[in-house]
Formats: sequence, C-alpha cells, structure tokens
Amino acid sequence: MVFILAVPIAAYAFWYLLAGDRAFPPDLAASFRARPWGIYSHALFGGIAVLLGPLQFRRDLLRRRRLHRAIGLGFVVTAALTGAVGLAMAPFAFGGAITRIGFGTLGAAVLVAVGTGYRRIRGRDVAGHREWMIRAYALIFAAVTLRLELPFLTVGLGGFLPAYQVVAWSCWVPNLVAAELYLRSSRVAASATLPRIADA
Repeated sequence: MVFILAVPIAAYAFWYLLAGDRAFPPDLAASFRARPWGIYSHALFGGIAVLLGPLQFRRDLLRRRRLHRAIGLGFVVTAALTGAVGLAMAPFAFGGAITRIGFGTLGAAVLVAVGTGYRRIRGRDVAGHREWMIRAYALIFAAVTLRLELPFLTVGLGGFLPAYQVVAWSCWVPNLVAAELYLRSSRVAASATLPRIADA
C-alpha cells in the first residue's frame, strides 16, 4: 500500500525535472522560481528516497544482504540530501514563520533519523537501525501525505495559505506518531514471545 501511494508522488516529483516552471503550483511558483536549485534537487532526491524506502522493508530483500545494503545506502544518501536541501530551503518557504519552522523541523528530523539509523547499523545494532529507518521513512513519506492532504485542507480552510501553514506540520507529525505507535506495539509483541523464566 505504501509503495502504491509512493509511485505516483515520485512520478510527480520527477515531472518537475521535465516540465520545469509548468509543474509549479501557481501559489508557489514565484518562490520556486527564485530558488530552482533547491526545488529541482529536492524533487530528484526526494522522489528517489520515496521509492527506495518501502523496498527496505520487504522480507525477501532483507534476506539478500548485498541488495539490501545497496538499496539502503541509496536511501540513506538520497534521504539525507532531501533533508539537507529541505532544511536549506525552509527559511524561504511560502507562508511565513509557521511553514518555515514546520518544514525546517522536518528537514532536521530527517537528518537526525537517517544519521542515527546509519550509525546504528555501523555499530551492528540491527534492531536500533530498523527502528530509526522506520522513523526516517515515515518522515520522507511526508512528500506523499502533503500532496494527499493539501487539496482537502485548501477546500476545508478556505484558501491555499492557511492550508499550506497547516500541512507544513500535518504532513509529517502524524506520520511520526504512527511510526512510534507501530514500533511500540512491535516491541510489546516481541517481548510477549520471549520465553518466561519461572520464579525460583
């Protein structure tokens, strides 16, 4: 399901590279034209990261270590670049301080999650690596949730500006909460399967 949603959003991101100005939303066009280096690199790296992330959670690929490692490295690099560009672009985001802080925090959170996940696997902490990569992809998946939410928010809030201010936070905070709830439930399930030591 995640991959099915990710494919059209990645295709939309790559469309930016092909169509240029024609792909820019009218309300954001002026801001995007002022910093095309950021928009195009963000679309490229973000599109790749959105596609690579779900592959890392497939059990058949997890068993093929070299392939898993190659795809994982690709995700780490593109996700880190996406976060870095997003963080650099955040101070110029349309919508004022609310959107700038929202998108800036998202960019920083991506860098923290990806960096921590990478360090965990380098330290052979497989469980910790898995958890931080789940958090990282939940944050990268903001690219998908933003585009799903924005049309409804625009209608519901009566305009693009208030919708964009809300979506700067709603595109990623619920994703991260959902990831944390999933991780907590999986820890509980794992602990329940451990053999119990009888009281002496």
